[in-house]
Amino acid sequence: MKISMWSSFLYGRKVENIIPAMHNAGFNSLDLSVEHLEEVTASSDARGKASRWRDMGREYDLPLLQTHLPLDTDLGVSGSAGQKQMDLLKRQLEMVMLMEIPVAVIHARPQPESCKECVVSNLLELCDFLKGSGTALALENLLECATTAQELMAIIALAGNHPKLGICLDTGHLHKTGGDPVEFLEKAGSLITALHISDNTGESDQHMLPLGRGTVPWRPFIKKLKSMDYKGIFNYEASGENSACYPEMLDDKLIYAAKLARIMLAWE
Repeated sequence: MKISMWSSFLYGRKVENIIPAMHNAGFNSLDLSVEHLEEVTASSDARGKASRWRDMGREYDLPLLQTHLPLDTDLGVSGSAGQKQMDLLKRQLEMVMLMEIPVAVIHARPQPESCKECVVSNLLELCDFLKGSGTALALENLLECATTAQELMAIIALAGNHPKLGICLDTGHLHKTGGDPVEFLEKAGSLITALHISDNTGESDQHMLPLGRGTVPWRPFIKKLKSMDYKGIFNYEASGENSACYPEMLDDKLIYAAKLARIMLAWE
């Protein structure tokens, strides 16, 4: 299983510095974060920037295998606001396809119940936009809605179990909402196509690295994950570790994080 850190861990550096730093730390794949995808899409040379990320990833054997669409995405919104949002999502997905990223994580937000039809319709429109590409969507479990595997699976079922739809398990979100990661994996099974690995104490979404003061039960989770035919990456979403007060420590933290991932994935 390839290990990854989302790119905004080094936000503020140029791509020419970010990818070599991730490679040197020991990572062998990369999650293009929300911030960097937005930067690419907003650029006057969006295709050039996207190609630069893709080509540098290839050069350093650090393929971009996951990304994240806007955090405030609400597929239940319709009308002109909904159309504006869909236009942005398609512009971003165009860049994602250019970068040949296989999984784009999205927040579906199926609340209230009355908006589910709109959510499903918009998801199917995005899936159709991705037709013929190697890119698919992964619905993420959230903090305020769609918190369980069953809820996410219900949305995918309403969308006809479209092959372009999967699930991203965010371990930090799940722990904050009182979920069991092993149970989540058992329920979702082969629909799991992406991971956001982070830890917390159960009090808030602290985005910490595992095995610190967080309380996610990692050993049974890793054991279950390794027993599955999971083809995605072991990807950290650890923004709580990249304190702006100590930027000189970030490269050392990256080295530690990569070693930690390999130790965890070697557990029996």
